[in-house]
Amino acid sequence: MKVEFPPIDLTPKRKVNLKAIKAPEAEDQAVEANSQKLAEDWGAVTTVGRPKPRVASLRLEIPAYLDQELAERALQGQQGRRVTKQFLVIQALQRAGFHVDVDDLVPDKRKRR
Repeated sequence: MKVEFPPIDLTPKRKVNLKAIKAPEAEDQAVEANSQKLAEDWGAVTTVGRPKPRVASLRLEIPAYLDQELAERALQGQQGRRVTKQFLVIQALQRAGFHVDVDDLVPDKRKRR
């Protein structure tokens, strides 16, 4: 038995004019509040309303032996879990008396996402 497939329409379709699409005329706070309400009503997980943490980059040169020791300790990790060199440096700064928010002391930032 031979199955016949429906015909395929190969005529080109009109492209959507993306430049003609206008942003809704609403305040950012109203859009954010509506998004939060929709997320709560539908049980959705959303990152709306959570600002991205501000970070800065720090480049420093250290002796190769110190880099090696940091790498080894990061590999050994804490409680059997690997950590990053960045974590070890931030932890050391915290122990030296610098203020570090708990949310910013992440053992492995790759698992944060």
